[in-house]
Amino acid sequence: MSYQHISNNFSTMPDIDQTERRSRNTTLMIVLGFVIVAPIFALVMFGMGQISGVEFSPDDFSSRTFSYNQIPLVGWVVAQKSFVDQTPTLEQLLISNKLIKPVVNKKKVWHLVSESGVRTPSTECDARFLMGYLRKQDESGNYFWDTWNTEKPNSAKIFWPYVAQLARDEMYLKISDVMRAGIAVTKDKPIELDNELKQIVAKAYFQLGSLDFENGNAERSKYRLGRSIEYAPSREAYSVRAKVNKELGFNSESQKDSDDAKTAESIDAESINAESNDAESTDGAAGDQ
Repeated sequence: MSYQHISNNFSTMPDIDQTERRSRNTTLMIVLGFVIVAPIFALVMFGMGQISGVEFSPDDFSSRTFSYNQIPLVGWVVAQKSFVDQTPTLEQLLISNKLIKPVVNKKKVWHLVSESGVRTPSTECDARFLMGYLRKQDESGNYFWDTWNTEKPNSAKIFWPYVAQLARDEMYLKISDVMRAGIAVTKDKPIELDNELKQIVAKAYFQLGSLDFENGNAERSKYRLGRSIEYAPSREAYSVRAKVNKELGFNSESQKDSDDAKTAESIDAESINAESNDAESTDGAAGDQ
């Protein structure tokens, strides 16, 4: 074999040192990437998955804090939830003074007040509206409702069952009207307050019941319209409930549907007669003058 041929063979062989350098560089890049990425991955998966919040139970007006760890990207809970009761004195007194009658369910109902962490479902935190009113303070820094209950004991017996009922039916968005009516009370006149609250609550149930019907939730609509009629019967409530009965399978000849339609017509006729009588009375009084 000639020298030239051997030389050519050596020239075509790979550079062993260069290959080793490439291998070392690749290994170094992998290690460096792991060192940089691993802490970031751990932070996202575990460090940012600490969830805490507050829950409220309309069953007995108790409240509690909760906390747990969650893997954000997959939603897995990696630690058992822990709870701590934090029911304020006011809510405890509402039960002990029998202003609110607690209900006992097989599984206690809890509504979300707040939640902090990687997700904050604000649409599920409606109970915060009631909690905000319960924490209301007066100018002296005292809790408003503690003083209110003491100064207006008879009104308190009327007021709080309405609040509890709306909370148990998850109507927190309408509860502010009731709370404002209570705040506006200056004298302990329970009958007047009861009459006012009946109208407020009946209107709230009617509005949401009508909205349920429009959104296709006939079952809940029927319940809410029924509540509205219990508090303050109205032609509108009976009329909408007649439509709901049809939606649920009643035909136009059914007794329930017919009764609601007739009641709506009857209430409407009574209203017209009452307005007519008022007008006649006014005209007669004017003529006498």
